[in-house]
Amino acid sequence: MCNLTPPEITALVATAIGAATDLKTLKIPNWLTFPTMAIGVALNSYLYGLAGAINSGLGLGLAALLMMFPNPGKRMHFGDVKMMIAVGALVGWLKLLLVFFYFSLFYGLVALVIMVRAIPRDQYKAFWLAFTSMGAGVDLSATVDMTDVKAAGKRKIPLGPLICVGTILGILLAKETMHFMGFAWYPPGSHWH
Repeated sequence: MCNLTPPEITALVATAIGAATDLKTLKIPNWLTFPTMAIGVALNSYLYGLAGAINSGLGLGLAALLMMFPNPGKRMHFGDVKMMIAVGALVGWLKLLLVFFYFSLFYGLVALVIMVRAIPRDQYKAFWLAFTSMGAGVDLSATVDMTDVKAAGKRKIPLGPLICVGTILGILLAKETMHFMGFAWYPPGSHWH
């Protein structure tokens, strides 16, 4: 079994609670996110001293930057942003990047499935031709009904479960992911967790 640190365990528990509440209510509540942020900074500071506090602060700041940059007000509510910031405060900047990688990967897959399911079955061929002929000067837009696809693109996706999956994979597969991506190093030392 893996050796998880107290901040990592806290991140897993908090994101599981966030995922459950987001699925049920389409919200991740402040009573979960703000205390989790504070616990992340305090726990890392207590366990790893100044290096832990700095790593936690960098994770918190990086999460805020990554989640707020694409103007989340149009696609997500700020509970999702605050949950990712709390994860950053708990796991630090490096593991946050891995969490964000997996979160983005699964978010893209879920969005793709939603969009594909919105295509009327009788139009799969027209969509495929339109997709494969992009840039070839072929305009098939007149034969493709985009009504359902556009509606699917506006559908709200609960991000709590995706943040939870990203956190699980980012924590459990950190070293393997770094090596797979071509980084032959993984920072040693307790302040990196």
